[in-house]
Formats: sequence, C-alpha cells, structure tokens
Amino acid sequence: MIQSLGSTWSQHDLGEAFDVGTMSVLSELDPSGVNGIISEVLILFQASLDPVLERLEHCRSAGAAADIRFEAHRLKSAAAQLGALRLASACAEIMKNLSAEAVAPTGSRDTAVELLVDRLVAEIVRVQRQLRRLLQP
Repeated sequence: MIQSLGSTWSQHDLGEAFDVGTMSVLSELDPSGVNGIISEVLILFQASLDPVLERLEHCRSAGAAADIRFEAHRLKSAAAQLGALRLASACAEIMKNLSAEAVAPTGSRDTAVELLVDRLVAEIVRVQRQLRRLLQP
C-alpha cells in the first residue's frame, strides 16, 4: 500500500490502470504527501491524455503511421514512470509494429494498426477513469 493524496492505496485501489509497486516508488518523493507531489504529477499526466487522444484520432484518420508511432513513443515513458504499465505496453506494441510496417502487406498492416490503436485508446481511457477516481476530493 502507498500513502498519497491523503489515503492509502492498494493494488485493488489502483485497479488495472496503475501498478502499486511503481506508485510506491514515486511516493518516496513525498513520503508524507504534504507537498502534494504525487497528486500534482498525476494531474499533469491526466491533463496530457485528452490531447494525446485527439492527436491519435487525427493521425489515424490521416493514415499517418509515423505520427501514431511518435505519439506512442511520447506517451510510453511517462506511462511507465507513473505505473500505467498496460498503457506503456500498448505504446510499445505500436512502436514495435509500426517500425516493422514495411515487411507486412498493406491490408493486414492497416488492420493490425487499427487494432493496436484501439487497444491504446482503450488503455488511455482506463487510465483516465482511474485518475478521476484517485484525484477526486
């Protein structure tokens, strides 16, 4: 369990969106929670997710695979550092598949990319929901 935002979180509290082990390492930055570091970081991360969703949808509709890969790359590190491991994994999967896009036939690649982007969007939404629960007063 970790202490932050005035409550003790367990893996159950964090759900599938966040890893309690990673969050407990973060909580060492502000063990008492008096400085509000964890909540501030989570609020900033939360605020960054809607623009990512918008850019992903724009890239998807434009068929811009390189831009989708770039968005996944930008999101992956932040997600991993905050313990959103499933989200980081979805980003890594897109990066892996889009770097190998030249080998796959176009039709199957497009379908695979769509499925990967759908998974990424679903993970972003899962993280957003959990953040709303964690950050509510």
